[in-house]
Amino acid sequence: MRRMTCKKELCRASAAKHESSVRRQSFRTALEALNEIAPNGAFQGGAVHELLWPRQSTYPKSLALLLAGSAQKNGGTIAWSDPERELYLPALSAAGVNLRNLILLRCANRADQLWALAECLRCRGVSATVGFIQRLSQIEARRLQLAAERGGGVGLFMRPYAPGISNYYAAATRWLIQPAPGSDQLQRWSMELLHGHGGQVGKALLLEVDRETRALRLSAPLADRPAAPPTARATA
Repeated sequence: MRRMTCKKELCRASAAKHESSVRRQSFRTALEALNEIAPNGAFQGGAVHELLWPRQSTYPKSLALLLAGSAQKNGGTIAWSDPERELYLPALSAAGVNLRNLILLRCANRADQLWALAECLRCRGVSATVGFIQRLSQIEARRLQLAAERGGGVGLFMRPYAPGISNYYAAATRWLIQPAPGSDQLQRWSMELLHGHGGQVGKALLLEVDRETRALRLSAPLADRPAAPPTARATA
């Protein structure tokens, strides 16, 4: 794992190790039901994908991690913008991310962050560039998309959901992540495809994360779950 503070050395370390032709490979996740909703049954490489969520809920790091880890299987490094030092590295390692191929971006301001994200997207050695972005103008969104096309990896950007941002389409897919009733052991979300040409727009899945193991999986609605078998009673 490497920590970089932006404006210097950012992409050189990864590019020197992984320099190759532009990949632009699509990737699939371990959740087949999620792949089926995405355009052409996969997530497009050389593109940006957005994860949107209501402002009153926490942003979906577990889902971003699922996509980043899946993209990394094509080879390359994950660059993750973490200015507030919120990432829990053991959780990333448990999810299969090789921390030796992880770059943490900790930029001092928004301008530096957007510059760093674009540089990582242009870098052919970076398979996934991940970050929380509070807002994007149409010009900024387009610049990031063009950078992803040049580098061949994917941008995975978590953004707060508001009706107005639906007009800014510079992403191959846009997903709405909303919290769903969970439990002490499980955290659940609804994940709906809002935009994606050729995908099942409007279709949603219920996903869950085990709070202890951080394992992410498809969740069946409570009404569809089989009844628990009766507990055997001890006899004297």
